[in-house]
Amino acid sequence: MVPGARAMLDALCEHGVRCYLVSGTDEPYVVKEAAALHITSYFDSIHGAQPDPARSAKKEFIYSLVAKHHLTESEFVSFGDGVAEIEVAARAGGIAVGVASNEAARAGLDERKRRLLIQAGAHIIVPDFSKHAALVRYLMDA
Repeated sequence: MVPGARAMLDALCEHGVRCYLVSGTDEPYVVKEAAALHITSYFDSIHGAQPDPARSAKKEFIYSLVAKHHLTESEFVSFGDGVAEIEVAARAGGIAVGVASNEAARAGLDERKRRLLIQAGAHIIVPDFSKHAALVRYLMDA
């Protein structure tokens, strides 16, 4: 897991934020990985890729969630390290937080990933969640 991720989930849940896990990985594997990491309880639901490769689980879920709950910009935040989810979140009107972590070093910022996430529409870039308290405070005030 990205450093500080569990603390970030704890902080979001303490603030009453409803969290959903949406991944481009096949759904059975996403569910299994969440269970192995002991993070299933943080999420209202977990969603992954379906057998139909033409469907985008991320895009479909985000747009349906925004429509179903009539979410506004300040009510919807998406965290991701990929261009696809950042683009979808930004287009859906949410706050897109790009996680530009240096996966090889397991610490610090990956400048290439940072540039790609900014180009995709990220509003905020973080290397990880080590400063989760400041990020949560900022998001709660947004």
